[in-house]
Amino acid sequence: MNKVLKLIFITFLFCFLCINSSCFAANNEEYIRVGLLQGQTSVVISAENDFVIKDVDNNKNYKFSKANNVNIHQSERKVYIDKKGRETTTLIVAVKNNEPVTVNNKRYRGSLIIQPHKAGLTVINRVSLEDYLRGVVPKEMPTDWAKEALKAQAVAARTFTLYNRADKKHTKEGFDVCATTDCQVYSGISVETTSTDNAIKATRGQILTYSNEPICSVFHAASGGFTENSEDVWKVTVPYLRGVDDSTEQSPYTEWQTQISIEDFSDTIAKQYKDIGTIKEIDVSNFPQGLKKNSKPKSIKFIGSDNKSVELTATQIRSMLGLKSNNFSLELIQDKKKITNDKKLKITSPDKTILQINGKGLGHRLGMSQWGAKALADKGQNYKQILQHYYTDVKLKTIY
Repeated sequence: MNKVLKLIFITFLFCFLCINSSCFAANNEEYIRVGLLQGQTSVVISAENDFVIKDVDNNKNYKFSKANNVNIHQSERKVYIDKKGRETTTLIVAVKNNEPVTVNNKRYRGSLIIQPHKAGLTVINRVSLEDYLRGVVPKEMPTDWAKEALKAQAVAARTFTLYNRADKKHTKEGFDVCATTDCQVYSGISVETTSTDNAIKATRGQILTYSNEPICSVFHAASGGFTENSEDVWKVTVPYLRGVDDSTEQSPYTEWQTQISIEDFSDTIAKQYKDIGTIKEIDVSNFPQGLKKNSKPKSIKFIGSDNKSVELTATQIRSMLGLKSNNFSLELIQDKKKITNDKKLKITSPDKTILQINGKGLGHRLGMSQWGAKALADKGQNYKQILQHYYTDVKLKTIY
């Protein structure tokens, strides 16, 4: 069966199964395919009501009662449901009355798609967007925070999900989004709470758009006082990801500090970027502190003993050294004396010099600061005001 026909057939089959198990959600509600597991030799499926496993290729239904734990495993090209093995490309698991399904002891709403691949079984959860968010928002923001902050998180998470689906980053793997930090952490029913469920219900179907499309509504833990322009993190200008003042933010990451010797830092640059010898000078003239008004990307130039140099962004330095954020300043401790300069830091004794990094914030600092959202909510701002603060010139749209 070619891929287009198979997709049409699977879609029709889901509609049929939903009609027979009363699992239709409200009109026009979006559904998401979430990649739960990949490369699995076997998985154990159970449910809280009777369920059916549909072998799409062989047009065969396997019916089980809610008391059953069903082992599905792959051996070469065959997929075995308990001990019955056949070649197939797709299994669909649907539960009576759309009750939860359990995969390896984790409970999820919606249905399952199980597909064999060379590396092993892929397990996909097909779930309504609103139910998906119930397993996402509690993992992304503390559930006891102000309700307006939770609403802002729900809208950002809903928007980011649809953006990722449109971006097709996981399409070749057979799903729309993954269940890890690469997309958003999704843990199913076990993490659902009343406070986050209420925030999701209160903002049902609402997303942020720019030019009538879902935005890349990224968020982070704490900005450290101001958020960043997209070009200073991704080297790409995104019109709605502009740096904004975030001075009301109060977080555990207000200040942090780390040190590394110049010799070790020189070695690290040589291993990851370019061998410039031992660093003799650090040029920070293109690395202004505070909220930046222009769109010119910030960078730091390191000049080495071999008359070579390398220019790195704050994000590259953060990644290289494992820093908490890309919001930091540099100073030298040379012969136990601190050396600071607005433009250039000269190194005369590399073997006796420490590079001190003074930082603020946690994360990439693009889009919404979660600790900043909390501060704004605590001061009385509603979720719409919070979102408009962090995402420039966007519109809030209700899609269902």
